[in-house]
Amino acid sequence: MKTRRCVMGSRALLLIGAVSAGCSTPTNPTDDAASERSAPATDSAMYDASALLDSPTAPTTDANGMDDASASDGGGRCATPGRWGAPTQTFTLPAPNAQGELYIPDVQARFTTVNWATLERLYIPAGRYTLINLGNLPNRSADRPLVITNTGGQVLLRPNAGSRQGYIWSVTGGSNWVITGRYDPVSRTGDSAFRGHDCDAYANSRERYGIVSDGIFLSEGHMGLGVTNATSFELDFIEITRSGFAGLRINSSAMGGAPPAPLANIRIHDLYIHDIKSEGIYFGWTGAPPSPLAERTQVYNNRVLRTGTEAMQLQNLGDGSEVHHNVFAWGALDWRAAFGSFQDNASQLQFRRGTVRVHHNVVMGGAAALGNYFFSTEPGDTARSVVIEDNYFADTLSLGLYFGGTAGADSSLALRRNFFRGLDFGYTSVYPMATDPGVVIRAAGTITAAITVDRNAWEGPRRIIDGITGGAGTRGSVTATANTNGAVEPVSFVASGFPAAAPTRRLELWTARATLAPSMPAMTYAPGALVMHDGQLYECTAMNSNAAPDASPASWRRLALPADDVRLAPGSAYARAEIGLQSTR
Repeated sequence: MKTRRCVMGSRALLLIGAVSAGCSTPTNPTDDAASERSAPATDSAMYDASALLDSPTAPTTDANGMDDASASDGGGRCATPGRWGAPTQTFTLPAPNAQGELYIPDVQARFTTVNWATLERLYIPAGRYTLINLGNLPNRSADRPLVITNTGGQVLLRPNAGSRQGYIWSVTGGSNWVITGRYDPVSRTGDSAFRGHDCDAYANSRERYGIVSDGIFLSEGHMGLGVTNATSFELDFIEITRSGFAGLRINSSAMGGAPPAPLANIRIHDLYIHDIKSEGIYFGWTGAPPSPLAERTQVYNNRVLRTGTEAMQLQNLGDGSEVHHNVFAWGALDWRAAFGSFQDNASQLQFRRGTVRVHHNVVMGGAAALGNYFFSTEPGDTARSVVIEDNYFADTLSLGLYFGGTAGADSSLALRRNFFRGLDFGYTSVYPMATDPGVVIRAAGTITAAITVDRNAWEGPRRIIDGITGGAGTRGSVTATANTNGAVEPVSFVASGFPAAAPTRRLELWTARATLAPSMPAMTYAPGALVMHDGQLYECTAMNSNAAPDASPASWRRLALPADDVRLAPGSAYARAEIGLQSTR
């Protein structure tokens, strides 16, 4: 059994019937129900997205589904001004010190003349910062939030090379506050010269946000933004890149013997998180209970691209939580040399109680599974109703979705109108004992909740779920209806900037050695291989081994940075169904 030594004090979780790891519980659930793999579904009807979405027009893509539609430089719907009203009470924090640090671990104690109960804007002056620490933020009411934003230009966090600092950006305490880089001339937030993806200007929007956190891969323990012991807050229009561990880390910890404060009413949206060493979003506690319950958590309209491990890892989700209209793509790029074994899913979610919905997302690029999902309860938790619908899942080396943990007859799981393609088994180069799962979806035997698998589409020779042959049938608590096996249309992005005809899984994080494979072989790259290295995209031009791209121009060609306009192509069936990013509001 493998375990992971978790950053932030997390402890290993046990995956029943599979290999185990820690903060990001692994999946290689390929051996149970092995007898069900002998007769894969072979429905004769070919399937396309237009059929399920009642749309006659297919998106325009190349054979691998990664060619871009016509590029756009914006010109779309702009955010409506006046979101937070016009402020009358404002306060501007001091500029950073000579070392570029803004260190205020207790803002209320530091600025005693400020009325923290009524202050409407807390401004961070534009400039280059190496470190920001804002602690003991106030508790406010939902109808009068404290809005924290940049003023006078862009706030750029970027540590100095060689620094030994322990973190990049830390925020602690309080409730009903907002951190935003959104330009709003009425609400007086952000700056007109740094509007990020406003007006749908997604293409080449890097470093155009009002607030940018660039960790330069300084330390493997660094987070681009860490929020601790806060609740009912909002993060909006922020760019986070080159974090040494997670891009965004949110947690609540027990203090003074008291249970951790709940992570309730949190909204994470319109963030651009890209080129991260490990998790893109790392939310919640993965260790022993008690854990902070995350009810009414909303994660939407985010771009989380090119992460070393999971693009998103959300724990302790409770009633009213939703994950929707995001694009999580090019996940698990570091699967050969991640910080621990089996840290290579595209996404991971944990459901605790109430109704949780995961819908209208694009999830692309994993090694073990595209979705590694768990049911878990703690004292006082009630039944769970989990709905996963209208999502596009593509490109992995093993499983589509895995459901672990324990859920009884009082709970339910509904999988409706999801699309699966690119499930091409290739996990043995790092984990030679792995076997082809033979299914798209797998649930552990400890889950006896009613499982509905309805109107999903998948391509390839696998079964849709253990025990079901074809697109319909019943086995135990599983009921499958109107699922279709056949060709599934790939998504087409507006202007991803990723090379055409290159499937998601072709891109990996460069490593000199496959440190997680037996005997840790040196990596050999063949011409045409695509890698990310230090946040840059390279293509191999000559067979090489152990040649770092930035130091080997004879073997590697540096490509343009991806444009990252990962909206779905206008007019495509998926876009008409409003899957993926939506215009800002």
